Amino acid sequence: MNRQKWRDLLEAIGFLAIIGSLYFVGVETQNSARQTAQNTQAVEIAAYQALTANIAEMNAIPLTDKNAAAIIHEMRDISPDVELEDVQLISALFMQFRHGDIAYFTYDRGVIDEARLRSTLRPLPLGGPTGLGFWKNNKRNFVVGFQQYIDALIEEGFFDERTFGNF
Repeated sequence: MNRQKWRDLLEAIGFLAIIGSLYFVGVETQNSARQTAQNTQAVEIAAYQALTANIAEMNAIPLTDKNAAAIIHEMRDISPDVELEDVQLISALFMQFRHGDIAYFTYDRGVIDEARLRSTLRPLPLGGPTGLGFWKNNKRNFVVGFQQYIDALIEEGFFDERTFGNF
């Protein structure tokens, strides 16, 4: 092999090495972008979970303390005809629906699949008039996607059959 052929061969090898390096850099950049997106999603979910935990804590106070329930009754300008037990019931219902809301949020972000979401939503008290009335009057407090999903489940009859055993 003469000198020119060696030079051509080495140039071709160098060219292939550059192409291989560029491909490797592209793959690593794509992996880095994917990892950054996953980290951002994890931070969003953790922040939302912390927020809903705080809301649940606030809703739990009137459940355990009638004096706190009375203060909330007065703070929210709730009709005097509404009993304190009803204020406590509303707090308990909000806690359950926030639980469903966080489940929908994680589903919407692609963290859980629909089967897991549906099993998480199953305990929502939408099989009777109390839960349905609460949902009708308070669903505007939740994001539209969650509202639409729950309304579709109600329409489908998902909550009609309660399976909590023989209590």
